[in-house]
Amino acid sequence: MDQRPPVLQLINICKSFPGVKALDNVSLEIHKGEILGLVGENGAGKSTLMKVLTGAYQKDSGEIRIEGETVEIRSTGKGRDLGISIIYQELSVMRQLSVVENLFLGNLRRTKGGLVDWRGMRTEAADALAKMNIDIPVDTLMRDLNIAQCQMVEICRATVINQAKVLVMDEPTSSLVDKEVEQMFKIMKQLKAQDIAIIYITHRLEELFKVTDRLMVLKDGANSGELVTAQCTKNDIVHAMVGRELGDFYPPHDGKRGKPVLEVKNLSQGNAVKDISFTAYSGEILGFAGLIGAGRTETMMSIFGAMPDVTGEIILEGNPVKIKHPTEAIAAGIALAPEDRKGQGLVQIFSVIANTSLANLKGIHSKLKLLNLKKEAEIANGYIDALNIRTPSGHKRVVELSGGNQQKVIVGKWMFTGAKVMIFDEPTKGIDVGAKAEIYRLMRALAAEGTAVIMVSSELPEIIGVSDRVIVMHEGEIKGEFDYQDVSESKIMQAAIGGGVH
Repeated sequence: MDQRPPVLQLINICKSFPGVKALDNVSLEIHKGEILGLVGENGAGKSTLMKVLTGAYQKDSGEIRIEGETVEIRSTGKGRDLGISIIYQELSVMRQLSVVENLFLGNLRRTKGGLVDWRGMRTEAADALAKMNIDIPVDTLMRDLNIAQCQMVEICRATVINQAKVLVMDEPTSSLVDKEVEQMFKIMKQLKAQDIAIIYITHRLEELFKVTDRLMVLKDGANSGELVTAQCTKNDIVHAMVGRELGDFYPPHDGKRGKPVLEVKNLSQGNAVKDISFTAYSGEILGFAGLIGAGRTETMMSIFGAMPDVTGEIILEGNPVKIKHPTEAIAAGIALAPEDRKGQGLVQIFSVIANTSLANLKGIHSKLKLLNLKKEAEIANGYIDALNIRTPSGHKRVVELSGGNQQKVIVGKWMFTGAKVMIFDEPTKGIDVGAKAEIYRLMRALAAEGTAVIMVSSELPEIIGVSDRVIVMHEGEIKGEFDYQDVSESKIMQAAIGGGVH
């Protein structure tokens, strides 16, 4: 345990909203050069606590100390002045501006005459980027950078330009590929070596073991446990978060494979999908594994009619079907819960009710072909109850729901269409462990009811724990297939890198 005085202490922080006590005497401390993982289910209080710390929310009671001195943080500007910065999951950069303009947003340097010192800022920006080994020209427009590069610019602004003592990183790897994640961890360790304290929030438990020193667990707005990362297991973390063992999260395999529902023969789409053939059965969950770029998503999008120039044959319940557009897939009984649930699976500004009926408006038509809003609400409320969607009302906009509840809304939408095939692409991305368990049980229930369930996942424990059968892809081709009794991480990885295993 670090013997130095903590750089930050949150002591008995309380925060309430109408009808909800979001934080109940939460305490936390972190030292210079330490990476503290902050974990908990959605709704556990992580975001509220960080908003109190950064000045976006005002605490009701409690104390905040920075380097031993009690402070009041009444605005985000005050938080920044005190050396606290946050990198959100959603980028907070101005994409139409340059790198140098983003680095000095709200903090422009001035000449003695009061003019903007562009020359000085370019020099300072170049030095700051070089200090972090970021090779990006300072006049590059942010819109020309990828997500990982934009995050690096944000981190540089927070730590080098604004000289943060405490950096909060909220799900920074959720949109990154593996190589970019490793680069992010490298930067975090570099910041740690510079004595910057980092509070790291993630739903990916395996990442905690790669980069954190300690873990603080929240549950229902209160402290639930403090763990030394090197001395704990995933099971310890999960138990502190939800009070259950890790093994309880995967529903048991019942082994009841039914009849063939979906047969795919010689499916191809450019260089992304190459001569793919497989069968999905009722009663089973068929998992698709592989590395980023293996062609899994492109395969599912091709089946769903969302990719151009697709060749091959799709047979549904013994009958060949032609699918050139998603509307034809939906009409045939094929549904897709996409990886990008916010951008492609839901209309964020619409209510839960409106999203539930979106793919089957005919199902709520009156005899006069008008929308029957009463029927629409009744159907949506039925799915809210059946799927345990946590929302105060069906009229709540889905943008205000957690990731797990958004995923359930998508499932309800497709259930209302009577889908025979349900494809889940990265179904638990950005979802906490408790909600993951609910999604797994929901998938198992769909399979038990006769739906053919296909799941694409990059998380090997999830693929192994949930799937009855696993197909592994590499560079657009199938390189392995395993039953759940015979699958292992090593076998999946061998096939995923191109070594054919059956």
